[in-house]
Amino acid sequence: MNALDKFRLDDEVVLVTGAASGIGKAISEACADAGARLALADKDVEGVETVAEEVDAETLAIPADVSDHDQVVAMVEETVEEFGGLDVTFANAGIGRLGATVDDYDIDQWHQVMDVNLDGVFYTIREAAAVMEEGGRIVTTASVLSQIASDFPGVAAYVASKGGVAQLTKQAAADLGPQGIRVNAIAPGWVHTGIGGGAFRKDSGMDHLHEQMEEETIMGRLGEPEDLKGVALFLASEASAYCTGSVLTVDGGWTTT
Repeated sequence: MNALDKFRLDDEVVLVTGAASGIGKAISEACADAGARLALADKDVEGVETVAEEVDAETLAIPADVSDHDQVVAMVEETVEEFGGLDVTFANAGIGRLGATVDDYDIDQWHQVMDVNLDGVFYTIREAAAVMEEGGRIVTTASVLSQIASDFPGVAAYVASKGGVAQLTKQAAADLGPQGIRVNAIAPGWVHTGIGGGAFRKDSGMDHLHEQMEEETIMGRLGEPEDLKGVALFLASEASAYCTGSVLTVDGGWTTT
């Protein structure tokens, strides 16, 4: 097989959560380019339907809130019913809520973040693995903040949830390895998305924050969702056939210095 062909996903069924925007949208576009059939899930119904219409692939748009286990069960069932199976799952859906320091962090906000970022990933892995055959691949979205603390204020729940995702990914790889299912994670750095209440959008008005992050990043810029496409295809495809339990950092060198 040609080395580039290993990145193809021709006719494979790929489920992406959090597909309506940001990294999830970019992943969906990349998988469509690689020939996949796509089940795109998000609680933003209009947004996910728009992405499903825009990508050049056979698609199914599924309204789903991953913090609700019943909705995750239905999401996977609908995918299998529509396409006849499930080959690759991106447990990508996540939120960021800027709060207080850990000694004053709002309890309800803590649970809101954990419900989506950690419980939602667990539910997605659990239900996807139950229907996958040998050779299945699961990719989670962690964060560089799964590895280090941050001096950015109010991110205790986000950091804790993403640390949980990284460790859950490794344990899932160990648990599912005997079934021939590989589980890996992408750990993005600072990326222009709607996470953190929109703090990292280009038009957020927080130029001072962006400038600080850019100064601390070797490549001198924040990431774009497009920067995750190559890594996503690598982990979703046979190009990464000998990888499982890995957490791949994609941060422009931010954690290097």
